[in-house]
Amino acid sequence: MKKFFMVTPQQPEGMLHSQCYLALDNDALRYNGRTRFPIVPLINGYATSGECVQVITVTYGAPSNCVNNLAVLRAELDDLSACQDIDIDLASVDVPFDDSVGALIHVWQLLISHIDDGDELYACITFGSKPVPIMLTMALQYGCRIKKGVSIECVVYGQMDHGQNPPLARIYDVTALAKLDELVRVLADMRVAEPESALRMVLDLGSGANG
Repeated sequence: MKKFFMVTPQQPEGMLHSQCYLALDNDALRYNGRTRFPIVPLINGYATSGECVQVITVTYGAPSNCVNNLAVLRAELDDLSACQDIDIDLASVDVPFDDSVGALIHVWQLLISHIDDGDELYACITFGSKPVPIMLTMALQYGCRIKKGVSIECVVYGQMDHGQNPPLARIYDVTALAKLDELVRVLADMRVAEPESALRMVLDLGSGANG
């Protein structure tokens, strides 16, 4: 199953604005509509008509902004589901607002419990505190390393450029960063004699493919 991981934003009511995200480096992320959540272009680009997918979002119990934004997310996913004929199951992982290491590990444990053999994994790392993208990436990597037939398909980040007037919203495909970490692990396990050269070779090939 295709599973999409994210964090419910904490912005106060009226501060989470609907944007038209500009996709710079992945045509699949092009989305003509406006949305408050970069997960919407991600689902739109990778889920197909008639398919059933799951969205797993971490929702902090306080402040109440998160609960309000969860309702907004649910409404936008319902609209996307109706327009694109996609069955979207939204699962909220409800946790206290706590960024201690122990709390983050607990959230990680809750997230990996949603990963099954054969899943295709996607994630949006736009929202949440600074340690959260690390925790989300660790959950995806757990799925690839421990479960059977699991793959990381796409990880996105939504950026707001407030240096523009009006502000410009961009969506980036940052999947390569998660896969680069996995490549480093593989090279270390293989005890490659010149790992830096091997990394440069792979990165050069990837740059050529993107160009």
